[in-house]
Order: sequence, then C-alpha cells, then structure tokens
Amino acid sequence: MSNQYLTPDVIAREALLVLENNLVMANLVHRDYSQEFSQVGDIVTVRKPVTFTAKNFNGSIDCQTPTDASVAVEIDRHRDVSFSVSAADLELDIADFSRELIAPAMRAIAQAIDGDLLNEVAKISAEVEADDEAIDLSDIAKLSKTLDLSKAPLDMRRLVLCPTHKYRYATTDNLSKVSNAGDGETLRNAELGKLYTMDTYMDPTSPESAAITPGTATAYAITGTKGATSVALSGVVPTSGTIKAGDCFILDGYRYYFTADATASSGTIAAASIDCELMDTYSAADAYVATDCHSLAFHRNAIALVTRPLALPMGADKSAIMEANGIGVRVVFGYDQDSKTDTVSLDVIYGIQTLDESMAVKLVG
Repeated sequence: MSNQYLTPDVIAREALLVLENNLVMANLVHRDYSQEFSQVGDIVTVRKPVTFTAKNFNGSIDCQTPTDASVAVEIDRHRDVSFSVSAADLELDIADFSRELIAPAMRAIAQAIDGDLLNEVAKISAEVEADDEAIDLSDIAKLSKTLDLSKAPLDMRRLVLCPTHKYRYATTDNLSKVSNAGDGETLRNAELGKLYTMDTYMDPTSPESAAITPGTATAYAITGTKGATSVALSGVVPTSGTIKAGDCFILDGYRYYFTADATASSGTIAAASIDCELMDTYSAADAYVATDCHSLAFHRNAIALVTRPLALPMGADKSAIMEANGIGVRVVFGYDQDSKTDTVSLDVIYGIQTLDESMAVKLVG
C-alpha cells in the first residue's frame, strides 16, 4: 500500500520549494504572473514599466498621458520532467522522496528556465569584448559604463557571469575579497557581491561551448524541419570553418548543441546532428553562434519571465498545482496500464520577453 501522505498536493508544494531554491537568473528579472490558466501557445499581455519625461515648468503643467506600455508575450515554453516510480518509492516519506526524485527533477527544470532566460543574449546588441588575459576588473567596469550611458536605473542592476568569466575575474584581488548574502540558498551560493553598481552572480547555464576547443565557425544559417535532430548549415564563416561536439547556437530563443564534429566545404555542412529536436522549420535562418563565453549585465526591467499555471487534467484528484512568488508547478500522477507502472509528471509553462534592450549589455569572449 502506497504512502497515503505522498499526495499530489504534498509533492507539488515540495517541488515548488525546490524549484524556487534552485533558480538564479529567474529570480533576477522582471516577473509577471497571473492565476488564469493558460496552455502552450497562448498570447498574454504584459505591462511594461511606464516612463515619463521631466518637463520644464513655465507657469503651467504639461500633463503627460502614460502611453500603452504593454507587450504581447507568447507562452511558448513547456518544461516537463516525468518519471516512473516503484512501490518502494511510494513508501518513502516526503523528505526522502524529495531528495531522491523531486530535487533532481526540479533542478533540471530550474536550469532550463535560467538557460532560456540567458539565451536572450542573442537579442542584445550592446557588447563588451572580454579580455582573456585580464588581470583586473576593467571588463566589468565597461559593462557598468554601458549601462550608465544608456541611463539604466542604478537600483536593481545585475551581472550574471558564466563559469569561465567567474573564474577568470575571481583571481583578481577585488573580486576575491567580495562577499555578500542573497535571498535564497542557491542565490546566496551564486552571489559574488556588488561590482561597479551591479549585484553579481554566477549561473552555469550561460551560453558557451562545452567543447574543450570550440570550432572555428563564427557564423552560419540553419536549415531544417521541425522535430529533426539534424540540420544543414550554410553561409559558414569562414568557408572551411569547423564545428565541434559541444558547440552551441541560439535560434528563436532556443539553444542547441552539436553532438558531432564537422567541417564546412565551400561554406556548407550538409548534415550536423544536434542534441534535441528543432522547435520549428527553418530555411537558411541566421543562427546566433554562442561558442564564446557569454555573461550578461542588465537592469531587472530589461527582461521578463512570464508564467501562468497549467490547467488541471481530468481526474484532478490525482493532480495538483502550487504557486508562489510568481511561479507555479503542476504535478500529475499517472498509471501506464501497458507497463503497469506509476508515473509522476512535474511541469511548468512560461514565456520570455526582452522588454528594453537598452538596459542590457553582454560580455563575450
């Protein structure tokens, strides 16, 4: 007999807690949440922060009407972790069940959300080229200067370093002495302190090649059909450029990693395998090549994470939704009659939108 206390409500509450404690980037951006149920593909309207102009007063006021500062965001991300559970698993108490199953599942979802947010570097045009021989924090200072010149507010500025950049700058005297406390366990562990007006963190989901030595291709276009795990590359720069297993590119906000080496011939690669299914059909679509290390400096209002709860399926007694602080997790119990196994599904849906590109700058190299 399974543990009567291991209910969908209990698991959903624990899953939400684990998810919140494992998010880094998602806790640093603008959040928009509504309790209205949504499904993947829905378009929701998000209100952007209103801006005003300080007018010279010359005897009478010039009343400003706030413009429509809303933006349409597609809820196009659906992240799911489903796993089978044994009778022994269902006898565990919630602490053991969380440690063995819920925590690994929700860490995977948290990393996916953070990674998707950091993929917005592909939409940010302002860039600082990193000095790979840096012995000081001049690169970080340049990021702050860029935000200063764009008049980004001084409060709620954030810098999220990729692991390579963190350890490059961590050897400098200034950064090695900085220590501060964050708001949650993972955020505390990720926080490096305030540098040049920016609260600074490390997030391992930042875009960069996983190859020891990345390929030489710096630009290319992608052709492929939705659902495919192999794509064609055209317009490769240089024309005999290479890609390495672990190199990645970003297309429409999704990140893909190559799983095998390949070399271009006259600027083309006929077939290159990728690690997951292509999310759409493309014909010579320009990809953002993300083999270099990427970090991102931004004001909170530069990027939005838009979340909505998923509707409960039929048989709601075997499912539950828990939400807090602008994010919700759905838990569904299932049973596969063919294999006679119980399953647990944990999923979230969300959309991502760059609200103000001028309040963000990336560090590349």
